[in-house]
Amino acid sequence: MIARTRRAGLLGLAALLSFDAVGQPAAAPVVLAPVETAAMEVRIEAVGESRAERSVTLFTHAAGRVETVNIEADEPVLAGDLLLALESGRERNALASARVELADARKLLDRYERTIGSGAVPPTTIDSARREAELARLDLQRARIDLADRELRAPFDGHTGLTDIEPGDRVDEDMAVTTIDDRSSLRVRFRLAERYFGDLVRGDAVTMRPWSDPERPVEGVIRRVDSRIDTDTGTFALEAQLPNPDDRLRPGMRFRVGITLPGPEHSGIPATALQWGDDGAYVWLIRDGRAERTGVNLVARDGDRVLVDGPLEPGDEVVSEGAQRMRPGIEVRRIDAADLNNYPPVDAVSAANRP
Repeated sequence: MIARTRRAGLLGLAALLSFDAVGQPAAAPVVLAPVETAAMEVRIEAVGESRAERSVTLFTHAAGRVETVNIEADEPVLAGDLLLALESGRERNALASARVELADARKLLDRYERTIGSGAVPPTTIDSARREAELARLDLQRARIDLADRELRAPFDGHTGLTDIEPGDRVDEDMAVTTIDDRSSLRVRFRLAERYFGDLVRGDAVTMRPWSDPERPVEGVIRRVDSRIDTDTGTFALEAQLPNPDDRLRPGMRFRVGITLPGPEHSGIPATALQWGDDGAYVWLIRDGRAERTGVNLVARDGDRVLVDGPLEPGDEVVSEGAQRMRPGIEVRRIDAADLNNYPPVDAVSAANRP
């Protein structure tokens, strides 16, 4: 069986160039790669629960019988929209009466003040009229507040929740009417182990995947980091802000939060440069044109590169192709990896087919 490969081409070339014209060993042709500094990424995952940017449960300010209900589940409302109104006939009458009382008190005060300097009205009477006018003004203000308390209005733009209240029901201040959520953005709170405290700060980006739709990741930004570690769990809380412009996400959703942190730095080399022997992993390090076998420890693999620890420095060169002919002290000759495609292929014949 015959195979024509790039590696076979390199082996054939090495065989042809093993000795020079006077019978001395020739420099081995190899492809060299520089040692680079690379950091191993640390991937962290946590589970977060979302809440609305702003969320309230609404209660009435007063007790009474419901007259009007303008609440539909999951309907948008604007700040100030009327959601619920209680019967308010008594409060309206009180407001009208307070207006009349204030008008009369101000007329009397105005009449008294026009006599100042004439001595027709004693100063104590004028002071009393001023006091009555001020009390009437306060009564009017109180009547307006009492009437306003018969209405429940949206405190901010958002979406209403469910309600079980109907016109004719009687409610009091302890009965929840509905909820309003501002879900233009969500806040996702999650916890991490204390070993990561300080690795994330406000403004850092995080990737989140909804449990209901894990194939559509969304990007959030850290907005809050707790100032203390929970002594029971050894964790600390973080909160990320998650934009929700298309209103696809909902408060209460759970998210898988993914965070990538830079890890410690190691030496990065091509995976083809890493060799294995009886005593573990090693590379062929080239110094002054000669090969040195140098032991290393494999830390991680990252595609076609590996991270290792060992006596390597950035800028050192290691053999990435041609390592099968290396031995300590052998002289090497650099070749370009692209030139390997120009070498004639060598027929590889299996032992069974040899004559």
